Amino acid sequence: MIRKDKRVMKDGTAKTYIRVVEGYRPAPGKPPKQRTLKSFGYLEDQEDPEAFMREVEAFDADPQNREQLGSLRMYGGSNRRLNYGYKYLESIYSLLDISGFIEAYTEQQRFRGRYSIDEIFKYLVLLRILSPCSKRASAQQQQALYGWALNLKLPEIYRALDHVAAFGDSLQEHLNGVIQKLVGRDLTYTFYDVTNYYFETDFPDDPGQLRRRGVSKEHRVDPIVQMGLFLDSKGLPVAMSLFPGNTSDTLTLQPIMRELKAAYGLGRLVVVADKGINSGSNIDYICQNGDGYVFSQVLRGTKGKRYRKHLEDESGYVWNQEGTYKYKLFNETCTGRDALGEKVERERRVLIYWSQAEARMAQKKREEKLMKAEVSLRNDAYGIKKGSQEYIREEVENPESGELEAAHKRVIRSVDLEKAQKDAFYDGYFCLVTSELDYDAARIREVYGGLWKIEASFSVLKSDLDARPVHVWTQEHIRAHFLICFVALLIVRLLQHALGDKTLSAERIARAFNAATCKVKRGGIVELDDVGGRVAFEKKPNKKGELVETLRFIEEDEVARDFARIQEVFQTSLELVEVKQERFNRILSSIALEL
Repeated sequence: MIRKDKRVMKDGTAKTYIRVVEGYRPAPGKPPKQRTLKSFGYLEDQEDPEAFMREVEAFDADPQNREQLGSLRMYGGSNRRLNYGYKYLESIYSLLDISGFIEAYTEQQRFRGRYSIDEIFKYLVLLRILSPCSKRASAQQQQALYGWALNLKLPEIYRALDHVAAFGDSLQEHLNGVIQKLVGRDLTYTFYDVTNYYFETDFPDDPGQLRRRGVSKEHRVDPIVQMGLFLDSKGLPVAMSLFPGNTSDTLTLQPIMRELKAAYGLGRLVVVADKGINSGSNIDYICQNGDGYVFSQVLRGTKGKRYRKHLEDESGYVWNQEGTYKYKLFNETCTGRDALGEKVERERRVLIYWSQAEARMAQKKREEKLMKAEVSLRNDAYGIKKGSQEYIREEVENPESGELEAAHKRVIRSVDLEKAQKDAFYDGYFCLVTSELDYDAARIREVYGGLWKIEASFSVLKSDLDARPVHVWTQEHIRAHFLICFVALLIVRLLQHALGDKTLSAERIARAFNAATCKVKRGGIVELDDVGGRVAFEKKPNKKGELVETLRFIEEDEVARDFARIQEVFQTSLELVEVKQERFNRILSSIALEL
């Protein structure tokens, strides 16, 4: 379209500025805009205005010119920087054959929708890694990816989520088979843990549904949903399951373990988990099915009472040469139930160990809590700071007799030094129990020490993949959301596995891919931007010998270095400035992960 704009010059005269423009919509739901395809100048400055306008009209009428200059119509702006880094993640998505799985599903369901379930699912998974956001915000970012002409409407995304929820369990089973072929599943032992995710709403769901109030890991009052997650020995996700928010951690293991073994045809498993999963019922279930466990064990209170004498008895401890560490390993008999509910006695190994460094850390934390308690008492405050109430004792005084009694008239609050002293006894001590009688102390600690992998995975889900707060509400959409997060986590973990010793955090992986941008210029030329722009901080050892970042910059570009490192495990090297679009497309299509 030809546009004529009247402009007043500095000398007061008016001139007509001529240009050819086209309309575009920057994002779904956004108002339309115009952009200039070519500027021709002022009409009044032309020697032959009529011939000039014929030239403008001819240009506007020629579709070839319009196609060449407006080749980025689908991206909402010829000057927009387009991301091509997603292509690396897309290659891993293809490696998992998720598209083939979804295609088989749509054929079985005789799906005939206008939209592609696979395209929507793939887009949401990759965006979850690159730029996690709500489904509504995701719909508004479709035009930022090079060569991917998406035109998804928000209702279509929501309808696709219904299908995603329906094939969630089958997809996990499919992925397990693919991983087995690609890198092999190492199920010598499996890591299991539970966490929860909150919703920003005041109203929980009805009983039996997912959004329920429970014990929040983040100490929130919002409704939550529980997620149980299994990892293999390599730290790769195996299976995920959701539970209502009011489900106790101990009650999540058996259902997901039952489904896991039945669906995947798995043999004997050794489950590694923290004390939140350690219950008599879970141990019975594991042993009844011929599986094993390595659990952490509570040392305080009633549950840990049986180990008090072992802690106090210095005989049997093995010390390291420096005197900073000791452990005691012994077998014990414990009572359980068989499949018929009859009492049985089982033997297990117990490892008790003490660390000087952990003892000092526990002492420091307790001193901080005592200080908070004193401040809380001075201010007559209740729970203003986290941990301030742990060492505060409340007693009731009868003002007439001055005696402490239950029928209270006045509450006397004081710092509970007695409790602090009792807690100090356990500083630095940990206890692990296992069914594996052939494990020595080093093996037990090694196996349990791998539990950080699942804790790190939850951290990635919550922080890097921004899995919470959850912005969808129906049961199907909630299940679909967490399946998207699960697949995104698997893709990140596969890339980290390929990186090996040169692995990067999920944050740095996303940062490197987000920095891989380009611009399509006239004539079908692709201009690649420099990947980089963030300088690294110098790292120096602290008092503990750990490398920590300082506030001093180093000359090396961290983003550029990370991107180069990532490209080492892909069969592609992009050292180009400008390249023909056809060749650039061929290069991107050749990207493949080296596993």
